[in-house]
Amino acid sequence: MCGLWGICGAITSIGAALAIIDGTGPLSTDGTWGNHMQFTSKAIGELGTINGPRCCKRDAMIAFKNGIDYVNAHYGVTLQYEQMQCGFTDFNEQCIKERCPFYE
Repeated sequence: MCGLWGICGAITSIGAALAIIDGTGPLSTDGTWGNHMQFTSKAIGELGTINGPRCCKRDAMIAFKNGIDYVNAHYGVTLQYEQMQCGFTDFNEQCIKERCPFYE
């Protein structure tokens, strides 16, 4: 799905989880459908700004960071986000190094 459909599976998975939590469907009129679309577009926009090639670890960390921001803004809870540092640079030939927000 991810690389061939122009969408990140980590981000769409969090969007799907939010839809389940809120009971949102394509015909919802309570605002949650639009909120979820804004969440996914913001997170995908962040990935697009960084550009490729893809890194599933980087993409998942960005998805979680944006998911935490969304939960904090919409559910009356405060989740903490700890800035992660990636230790997989040496194992990923396509690592973008300094362009990655998690590069150490």
